[in-house]
Amino acid sequence: MFQGILKKFFLRDFPLVNKKLLILFTLISALTGILVDYWSSAQIDDWVHDSALVHQSRKQWNYTGIVVLDDDVPIQVGRKQALPLFIKATEHLVAAGTKAVFLDSRVAKEMEGRMPYAVCIEPNGQVQWSIPECKVTTDKQCQISSSSVGNAPLKMSKQAIRHFIIAPYLSGQENLPDFLLYDLDAVANIPEKGLVGSDRLVTKDSPVARYFDLSRDHAVIKLADFMSADLTNKALQTRVDDEVCDDRRCRRIRLGSPIYETRLQGKRLILPVSSLASCDVEIAKQTAALLKDKVVILQLTTPTEATDIIVTSMTTALFGSHTITPGAQFLADAVETVLNGDHPRKPNKLITALLFLLVAVIGVLASAFLKQRYVWMGAVGLFIAAIGLCFLNHLVQLWPVTAIMVVYFFSFGLVVATFLIIGYREGILISHYMPRQIYNLRITLKSDESFQNRRCFALVLMSDLAGYTKMTGILKEPSDVLMLMNDYLGETSLVLQDKYNGWLESYVGDMVCYYWPYKEQERTMAYKNALRGAMELSLLQRQFFLSLAQRYKSKIDTDILAQIGDAINAGIGVSAGSVVMGDLGPEHGIRKFGIVGEPLVMAARMESLTRFFNTEIILSGDLVTISEDLGFIVRRLAKVIVKGQNKAEDLYALGDAEDSRFAADEVQAWGNWISAIERNSSVKQDCPEIYAQDRKTIELWLTKNLLTNKGFWQLDEK
Repeated sequence: MFQGILKKFFLRDFPLVNKKLLILFTLISALTGILVDYWSSAQIDDWVHDSALVHQSRKQWNYTGIVVLDDDVPIQVGRKQALPLFIKATEHLVAAGTKAVFLDSRVAKEMEGRMPYAVCIEPNGQVQWSIPECKVTTDKQCQISSSSVGNAPLKMSKQAIRHFIIAPYLSGQENLPDFLLYDLDAVANIPEKGLVGSDRLVTKDSPVARYFDLSRDHAVIKLADFMSADLTNKALQTRVDDEVCDDRRCRRIRLGSPIYETRLQGKRLILPVSSLASCDVEIAKQTAALLKDKVVILQLTTPTEATDIIVTSMTTALFGSHTITPGAQFLADAVETVLNGDHPRKPNKLITALLFLLVAVIGVLASAFLKQRYVWMGAVGLFIAAIGLCFLNHLVQLWPVTAIMVVYFFSFGLVVATFLIIGYREGILISHYMPRQIYNLRITLKSDESFQNRRCFALVLMSDLAGYTKMTGILKEPSDVLMLMNDYLGETSLVLQDKYNGWLESYVGDMVCYYWPYKEQERTMAYKNALRGAMELSLLQRQFFLSLAQRYKSKIDTDILAQIGDAINAGIGVSAGSVVMGDLGPEHGIRKFGIVGEPLVMAARMESLTRFFNTEIILSGDLVTISEDLGFIVRRLAKVIVKGQNKAEDLYALGDAEDSRFAADEVQAWGNWISAIERNSSVKQDCPEIYAQDRKTIELWLTKNLLTNKGFWQLDEK
């Protein structure tokens, strides 16, 4: 019962069961997935990976913090004027134990010295300024000189400068002396490799930033190195998940959701510069202590300011916040990614290969055995599962979703292509074994729909060889028998289906049967096709028999051909009536489409009677009128009840005017003769000599007392 349900609802009617082919398709599909995954990298899956990364976004900064320009710094303090505030914050941070500080701003070395600079922020929000000095000259003019801070806006303690990193200077000013910013005393403490750390952004041919630069000169690596050289070296030595972005080594970043406010508490600290640069040293120290043993990024803009912002996965992900990440936070996330080693990564190559193999097995087996709708349902389920893998593990998130689906659909395509090839070959095979009309009738039905057996009217033509048994006895080689029979059928009966649209019922040895089903409006055409087909078939049969000696003289012995030519002949019976048309055979076995009914019996009986009368074609009385309309000539043979029937039927020979057997006076004479016998009256006219065989048959029937008192012949043999 369970197997029946499976077969009915889930399994294909004709599954692909060639094991070697299925294994080959599985291996090819898995290999295709490996190649697609290798050549396409992970970019084709960014649409799902971005969403997975947003789902597993960074919640905590273990090693980093950010200092921003906040609203407690009065608006009249410009960015350049605020630089000393960030330097004071740097000094307090380093003094409190901060490992390193990165100034994320491109600063000009040629600063305006005669400009007031903010030195610190009072607790009440007031600013202490470093004011340029005005010296009165001898001519009583005011000569403005640089303020104490203006001479070196980034001047800081020796301890602080050893932990300080700055973004690249403005273009063209890289080679200007450092003392312009840091003062002469501090220059001696600048490391040999300099203070500059690159803030280069790598995008890998995409407007969305998903990777960070792993170059040693990058600020991210420098900050990580300050934090922990061991962790940084370990991270850089691990190359398995690295890629190439803009000709540089890069790695996927794990981002946190953007923050647009200062945070003095929580797992991601963003501190206000107003507190770290407070004129009240205790406030500054307490605030700086929050970032002890961390590295810090200085952001010269407010958290909400749209200047240094980056489009990331948080912006583009389907289920993300669709927000833009500030540059300082991107750097902080990059440093955390290096030190935590929690970058999003692909699964192990062996696991990926095994996954492709598993998907290939599923795809091949599903395509080979399941109905197509379940194959598509499987594709949807697999797609959801592949996406789910990206959300399952917080590290291994870059699963090859597209490659997985390529494997599935490639395996599906291979199996479908095989079915198409098989279908094409089956179509050719069917065209050789199924009549065109039946194929066209059945192809419109659904796979689970059967033809509804029906009753209809049809003409039936049956033709058989006389002397067939003797011929098969003469021809010793089976190949010769089949050669001759196939040539005979090809030269003769094929015309019935190609020219006269006959439906082949069957070949049984030397017997061939065709029929013409019709609706009432098609009756005349069906009758014409059947009768014309019978006449042409008879002509082709006679021509074939006459050509035997010439046709097979190089293949079959001449004496044998002569014997066959003397013995062989063919007869044709044509009948009309009601038949049942439909499928014949067991429901779950081999079935045949055909007809059953009285016309089949009548056609067979009439064909066998051609051996007893001088004619090749015998037809029933209801075909006489249309035969004459077509220009043919008919000759009534007798009124008989054939064996197996209970109704008397006038039987007629069919021919044309060129046949001497159908000369009008001969036909008339025969009609008078047979009518007189059937009426049991005296025969006043002799039977024409041309019908000697017919007379002999009638006389034989008379000796057997087959003539009833009602004037018809009751035959006792087939």
